[in-house]
Amino acid sequence: MAFESIGEGWKLFVDSFRFLFKKPIFLIPIFFAWVLVSGLILYLRYYFTFPNDLVLILLIIFGVIFLITMIICVANIMMLEFMQQIEFGEKISFFKALKESLVVDLLKVIPVALIWAIIWFIILIIKVLTSKKKNRGSSRPEPSPRDAALTLGGANSGPFSWLKLGLRMFEKLVRMYVFLTLPAIAWENKGPFSAFKRSLEVIKRHPMQFITTYTLTGIASLFMAIPLIIVFYMDKSGVAFSSLFWTGVIIYEGIIWTLGIYLEQMSVGLLYLWHIKWLKKGGKGQLSDIAKPDLLDNVYELK
Repeated sequence: MAFESIGEGWKLFVDSFRFLFKKPIFLIPIFFAWVLVSGLILYLRYYFTFPNDLVLILLIIFGVIFLITMIICVANIMMLEFMQQIEFGEKISFFKALKESLVVDLLKVIPVALIWAIIWFIILIIKVLTSKKKNRGSSRPEPSPRDAALTLGGANSGPFSWLKLGLRMFEKLVRMYVFLTLPAIAWENKGPFSAFKRSLEVIKRHPMQFITTYTLTGIASLFMAIPLIIVFYMDKSGVAFSSLFWTGVIIYEGIIWTLGIYLEQMSVGLLYLWHIKWLKKGGKGQLSDIAKPDLLDNVYELK
């Protein structure tokens, strides 16, 4: 039974990849989210002057994190609206999805993004408190493609540690739980707290499928990051690259960030859709007893 559940999680992951080649429009909202998030991070690094008050600094950092979680949630809600349009038998409309995300779903998304931001902020504080101090200059770093690529790629966040790895894994777990909450808002018009309860129910009913999608999306992200790891290691070893090369690295970082968020949201979105179909059939037995929903067929699961 466990192997069967793992196989179901594998199918969800494969379907996420397969569907991407049929409907690349699903990447557009997430890519725009990356542009906004990366621009915000680089602005803070190069141009923003933090006050001397520690409380204000913490408030600003939390505000930035909350803004980032809102941007990602809205982008993912748009993607889920695309899925709903398909499962209603409609043509995909970018502007209709944008309207639904910003007018109908936005107020419900705010508490979800806020809770995510609070947990992310706590994790960040733990990372800072447990990181080894470095002697750093007080001068602001100069903007450059190299420094931007290192910053966006996380190479400036300090050396590897098992604690950081554990926190990163927990951070991903929270993120995917949040992503599993969003379909309840987009598809079933649930409030934020009812959506959290619903996503927890999905995990309890289908834990192996959720764990499998968590693991496989993590492995996919690791494989996509291998070229970056090699480049960062070569840079640290003294190998010089041109500004054009570092610009290409930044573009690649945007691609793998977009793909990573897409795979996480699509995998849990398909799991949620399968759960809805399972409930309609009585909600008894194994998930595999019900045919897996397919976004490319002519069966409209949400209609």
